[in-house]
Amino acid sequence: MKNLCNGKFLCIRNLFLALIFTTFATSLSVNAQSYPPQIQLSSVEYQSYEAPSGSFPQYLEPFEEPLSGSTITRVSDKNVFGTTSQRLRHNYAKDQTWNADGSLIKLAGYPAAILDGETFEFLFWRDIPSYGRWSNTEPNYMYGTPGNQFVKFNVLTNTRVTLRTFSDYSSLDFGYGEGNQSNDDKYVGLIGQNGSDRTLIVYDIEDDIIVGTKFLGSSGDLDWFSVSQSGNYAVVSWITDGSGPNQGLKSYDIDLTNERHLYDITAHGDLGIDANGNDVMVAYDGPTGWSNGNYVYMARLDGGGITPVFQYPGGIWGGHISCRNTDRPGWAYVSEQCCTSHDVASREIFAIKLDNSGIIERYTKHHNDVSPGNGHSTQAVPNRDGTKILFASNWDDSNIMSDPNPPVWILEYPQQSLSVEENSLTDALNVHPNPTNDVININVSGQQGISGIQLYDVLGRTLVNQIVDNDNNITLDVSSYPKGMYLLSVLIDGDKLTKKIVRQ
Repeated sequence: MKNLCNGKFLCIRNLFLALIFTTFATSLSVNAQSYPPQIQLSSVEYQSYEAPSGSFPQYLEPFEEPLSGSTITRVSDKNVFGTTSQRLRHNYAKDQTWNADGSLIKLAGYPAAILDGETFEFLFWRDIPSYGRWSNTEPNYMYGTPGNQFVKFNVLTNTRVTLRTFSDYSSLDFGYGEGNQSNDDKYVGLIGQNGSDRTLIVYDIEDDIIVGTKFLGSSGDLDWFSVSQSGNYAVVSWITDGSGPNQGLKSYDIDLTNERHLYDITAHGDLGIDANGNDVMVAYDGPTGWSNGNYVYMARLDGGGITPVFQYPGGIWGGHISCRNTDRPGWAYVSEQCCTSHDVASREIFAIKLDNSGIIERYTKHHNDVSPGNGHSTQAVPNRDGTKILFASNWDDSNIMSDPNPPVWILEYPQQSLSVEENSLTDALNVHPNPTNDVININVSGQQGISGIQLYDVLGRTLVNQIVDNDNNITLDVSSYPKGMYLLSVLIDGDKLTKKIVRQ
């Protein structure tokens, strides 16, 4: 017999590793990221809005809401915080409130309240810098722009370090309050100002260099400036709609060359990543889109075109969009706040898939009456993996509506633990080949049909969450994922069966 081991030690080592792998594989269980059922927008039957009944929910006392079965907790209180100012709520839909590891939450204002990311309890006030944005890679740090400086702020010690002074400008702005760093914290879009003159700046934080500038002067009404999540593009939004030099939505390469006019309409929206990995702007559409039956669009930043993503009779009209779910690309979170007389998604928070599928996930009714003014905007913000959502709401309560700002709330969608189990459907399901190099075939025998599939990695991150129209045979391409073990959940007639998959 051929000796497959090179020496006694290696033989023992290989057997030991094989035993560990087998034990881990047979007992594989993960805390999977879970989200509401995916449904086709065209199949939704929206109902007339109903205001909440009962007393105003208490501070830090969670309750279950009926739309998705999520838990909601009010996490700020004017008596506890001692204020009705902006510090009672968060800043904006495009401003991520959770830090890099989800352990801390920041609210708005100077100083800003810092909350525990898990219990939501108030921890301390912090003197965050102007337009303070959490670092995407370091949990205890923020970036900001006091004066003409770009600084790094330590939330734990309440101290800051100046990374660069932009001495050519009298003041510096973080994208007019709507900018963000690239997801790797390498690039940031800044606006340098001298009097009424403005200059767009792309700054490389990592290497401390300016990679591009564009002088705008004083002409045109600039709305905001930012870099894309990937760091490949810089984006300018003008207040005035149109296709002129200082109108509409425009993108550039990261060094501010190669201007592209993307779209004439600029409205509330955010920069995200679509389901195919492209940098996009996702925003409410305007009258041009409405006339074509579309109410939210996404524009590819490389100039690859416009895709309608919300097409439903009657449409949606007002609110905010957030793509701060940076660990869950391919989705945008929408807080609709138009008017209660309008049935379509009235006072609703939902996520929409960034392709042309028309797939949404419905989360909750936020019950926020925005009539008191912009301070009462809902502006829902998902956490980085999209399993939690923070939003402002006066809960349709006249006492709270009389305050300048409402409190904030956090929705938590129920999470689940997945493990490989046997049940009555085991014999009906055939998954092959397994192990595989590229694709797996999923077959169900008998009368059963597959209604959905999910694929998770060993950390519980959702890689695939796909609606299936009760098919018996499906092919899933896994060739783009690293080699290793995964959990595949197959929904069959309302039941879920989970199997271990190995890509070799």
